[in-house]
Amino acid sequence: MDCYDINLKHLAYFSKVARLGSINKAAQLLYISQSHLGKIIHDLEKSVGAPLLNRSRQGVTLTPEGTAFLEKATLILNEMESLHFHPQAPGATPETLSVSMTKFSHVMESFISVVQKHSEQPEFTHRLYEGQVNEVVDDVLQGRVDIGVLHFHRARREAFAADLAAKGLSYHFLAYAEPRIVISKDHPLVRAHKSMTRENLAPYGFVRYLGLYDDVLAQLWGSAFSQDRLGGKKEIFVTGRATLMNLISQTDFYSVGIHDFDKQLSDFGAVSLPIPGCQASVEFGYITLQGVPITQIGQEFLHEVQAALTHEQTD
Repeated sequence: MDCYDINLKHLAYFSKVARLGSINKAAQLLYISQSHLGKIIHDLEKSVGAPLLNRSRQGVTLTPEGTAFLEKATLILNEMESLHFHPQAPGATPETLSVSMTKFSHVMESFISVVQKHSEQPEFTHRLYEGQVNEVVDDVLQGRVDIGVLHFHRARREAFAADLAAKGLSYHFLAYAEPRIVISKDHPLVRAHKSMTRENLAPYGFVRYLGLYDDVLAQLWGSAFSQDRLGGKKEIFVTGRATLMNLISQTDFYSVGIHDFDKQLSDFGAVSLPIPGCQASVEFGYITLQGVPITQIGQEFLHEVQAALTHEQTD
């Protein structure tokens, strides 16, 4: 396998693991699952053609090849860092909206709504990126965007906010939301008026984003959720929201989300149904660089997002 195909982000993941001496600790700081990070490191070793880490119950240490690889990876990452432009001083034009977000249609619809309201401007440049939590954090840190909108299990709020502050980022709360099962209105369980329990859902396929919602799913399903599994044997991992929604629309697969977004039923024929006995809660918030004010259009966008997230579903 050609080592030139190595993902730069995976180099950063490897660097984090090497410096912490633990895949588990690195996964927590990167906001991805331990199994997913372990696979990334395994694939990286396969690409390089040599073991990079010694693994034990106490953690990981670098092999001689790993030490040499880390030195080269650090040089590459530092060079890439120097290519990014960091945000300018306060006073950016209010017509520019630059956002990075974890995958949620509620946030996407808010972005579209604000952009459309300002479409009469003679000139504008807007940017929207989607990714995992650590990618959103990185986009704000590197100055690619002004605002990062993300979600996580509310129990992680204190540790999460502290980690962001150590990085020079400010965290701001937006809303809490209850997890729901997103499923076709024509699904056999819906037609039979069955409740959305793990037992009832087990025979059907679960479609999800790779690395997202792991903390919420673990809280929902307890010990049944391990090694990226929801308790069943049918899973599809996707990277795009449209793909996820189309799969739900055209199959008997289901996913986990929150209350309906505006076009969920009309465009995809999907509904969001409550999970019996659910005690989990998803927290939504946004991050910015400390000391950098939010533009007028950015404030308008955040107002739209908060309204979309706190919208009460009418069953």
